[in-house]
Amino acid sequence: MNQSADSERPNPARILVVDDDPGICRLFDVLLKDSGYQVDTAEDAHSAQQKLSGGSFDVVVADIIMPGLSGIDLLKKQDEKAPDIPFILITGNPNLETASEAVRTGSAVDYLTKPVSSAQLFRSVSRAVEIKRVRDENRRLTAENRRYQLHLEDMVQEKSAELVRACREIRESYNFSLEALVAMLDAREQTTARHSVRVREFALILARKMGISKPELHDIALGTLLHDIGKIALPDAILLKPGSLTEPEWAVMKTHPQIGYDIIKASAYLAGAAALVLSHHEKFDGSGYPRGLAGNAICLGARIFAVVDAYDAMRSVRVYKPATSAEQALEEILRCSGSHFDPEVVNVFRSCQAALEEIAVRDTLETAQA
Repeated sequence: MNQSADSERPNPARILVVDDDPGICRLFDVLLKDSGYQVDTAEDAHSAQQKLSGGSFDVVVADIIMPGLSGIDLLKKQDEKAPDIPFILITGNPNLETASEAVRTGSAVDYLTKPVSSAQLFRSVSRAVEIKRVRDENRRLTAENRRYQLHLEDMVQEKSAELVRACREIRESYNFSLEALVAMLDAREQTTARHSVRVREFALILARKMGISKPELHDIALGTLLHDIGKIALPDAILLKPGSLTEPEWAVMKTHPQIGYDIIKASAYLAGAAALVLSHHEKFDGSGYPRGLAGNAICLGARIFAVVDAYDAMRSVRVYKPATSAEQALEEILRCSGSHFDPEVVNVFRSCQAALEEIAVRDTLETAQA
């Protein structure tokens, strides 16, 4: 009876950890095994290649900088043989060029910087395992469609539910990739962890309270997440300058909404978010940029974003300031109502502030534990 139950239980995912630091290998081995995964380790890319050729793995967690072959080199070589295995790349020396290459390269699904917390590791590995499962499922469905192509009509009816689920999971994987990109942009600017993701959550709370339709909620979610995507084109000398910007430098800084708009407007999936990206620095009284729009000429998503972004900035600890109290932040939002902010949005914000604070407190605790 027990043997039958064991035979029906799905096999745990197999994880290969590759790092030239034996301590990291041992730590990840213990953490992941405690979470129910099968784990193998390798202390260089050549050993990892041998293990990958001799076994079946669901996810590879690889350090980028290693003697000999790097983690990215390993990924590229593996993609030539078995491109379906998701890679999680890890580095202790992050920079934008390495991060961008990691996101662009083959089967890389996440990019983590050391020290990696157990929560980050579990979350990233869990998502990568799910991506591998979706890929395997899609491959299986493709093979079945070929095998039963003479009965395509019946197959569509039988598999429709599975296809809907697979499409949803692919979309979620795509959204996860966007979140990884935005996290790297936030890290480049040295902003508070999860700033863009948290502002998205804040904006959606207000938007739902205002009765905004589901398609518009989707656009607001993407727009708030990607609001600063245009900063990818700004030079570090301006973006990371510790002091005040000169007038010419400000002129360059103010181009990032238009750059972000130009980047995403061509994508059918992201086009609805483009207006928010373009207008996220406009102010209700017309004193913002890049177009000096005022009042309802500013899209509603951007008016919502302006309030929640300012609130998150005040409530977050930054390298140059402590966090402002919730009461002080509310007072400042009310003071700027009608000038920087849409009074209608401000009124909704007041009714939702407690819900926003729950998210802020949660993130603060998670950051402290990490």
